[in-house]
Amino acid sequence: MLKIRIKNHRVNNHFQLSNIRINVLPKEIFALIGKSGSGKSTVAKLAVGLSQDEFCSIQINGIELNDHNERLIPQFFKAGYLPQNLHLKPFHTVLDFLNIIFQKSISPQKEIIRYVKIFHLQKILNTQVTYLSGGEKQKLGILNAISEPIEYLVLDEPFSQLDTEQKLEFALIIKEIIELKNIPCLLISHDLSDVLKLSHSIGIIHQGKIILNGDIQKLIKSQNEIVINLRNALFHWHDSNHFTIENLKKL
Repeated sequence: MLKIRIKNHRVNNHFQLSNIRINVLPKEIFALIGKSGSGKSTVAKLAVGLSQDEFCSIQINGIELNDHNERLIPQFFKAGYLPQNLHLKPFHTVLDFLNIIFQKSISPQKEIIRYVKIFHLQKILNTQVTYLSGGEKQKLGILNAISEPIEYLVLDEPFSQLDTEQKLEFALIIKEIIELKNIPCLLISHDLSDVLKLSHSIGIIHQGKIILNGDIQKLIKSQNEIVINLRNALFHWHDSNHFTIENLKKL
């Protein structure tokens, strides 16, 4: 299980992360949803050791990723991380990229063949990165994240540059990967509709605080004013009477 505890972490002059508690079981996805500037990407960076804070505790499978001074130790983190902004070398072909990221594997060729099938890369192996679509680049990003042994996966806005068809394909890939590797996944998004069918539990973050943490039923029933406003805004629905389980299943 992945456990994230953030007592207090200043994000900027306006607010700070406080009392963040996230639990994610293996083979499950926790979606952290919030508007731009809510602190969700900061949570992601803390979760993979890219930010430091003495008031933050990350635990995976019962092991604390902190030293005796409560500092996060990056080398302890066996996390796969897909950042919000990918930086890929434009003139590498897809096959070049795969050879590079899997070169330390015990059986590089077997790994490449395996993931080419899972990610449906057969037709673009000789294509340079610069000519790939947003969805194809995201596939390389997640492949890079899982190319070494990992214990959990953190995805920051994985659907932000994808069309509807690509989102569906990518969601299926994410599910297959976490089940294959038996790992928990923290997924960051600003769009609730992108993650409803994919996630096992959902947290809504607002100004550095998780104001709702639970399943879809809890999301629908919440009478918290901020949750209601975020809920309606995220779905672009202004009639809250239409917000039902039946409508969610149609998304």
